[in-house]
Amino acid sequence: MSKCPHCGAVAHVEPSPSLRWRCAVCGGPVVPTEGDIARSDGELPHLVRSHRARAMALGWLAAFFVLGSIAAMAVGVALLVWFASHVVAALLGLVGAGAATFAVVSLGRSRRRRAEARAELDHAWDRVAGEVLRARSGDTTAADLARIMSTKEDHAEGLLSRLSAQGGARVDVRDDAELAYRVSDEGAAPGKDDAESPEAAGSRLRAR
Repeated sequence: MSKCPHCGAVAHVEPSPSLRWRCAVCGGPVVPTEGDIARSDGELPHLVRSHRARAMALGWLAAFFVLGSIAAMAVGVALLVWFASHVVAALLGLVGAGAATFAVVSLGRSRRRRAEARAELDHAWDRVAGEVLRARSGDTTAADLARIMSTKEDHAEGLLSRLSAQGGARVDVRDDAELAYRVSDEGAAPGKDDAESPEAAGSRLRAR
């Protein structure tokens, strides 16, 4: 059980074919981690946008089916009344054509929203994977990350590869030919312990 970043409830997470994992209370997408990994909930904006985009995709998909049904019915009735009234049949044909056009537009928007939802969900998982990597002192393999984040190993490998490509992780090849990742220290600011003290700076200047 963990605290849901959406509703704040301490609840179980359950697998989802589209969201990977979701809260058992509110149904919002979540990114689980095992153990005492420090979490900042920085992935929450991405999860919220993913959930919203998925809901919009379902709405546009429903509009596609409704408009498609209207178009089919209008064309069917137009064919039935063609010999009785060409004018009515033509008007029904125009209605069917307009509904079919809007149905195609709705389907395209649904697909774009689904792609947006997947991208935002991937960003959320990337964010948490980076936090997991920073929380671990040693090397992290794809198997380690898969176990911690309750995901498949190939998905974990993709997360680590993206972190490495973005400069957030350094990859090494171990003796067993397995890839191991750790936080990249390139461009890192010196920590409090690494900063030069005033006494040391004064000694260095006097030595010159």
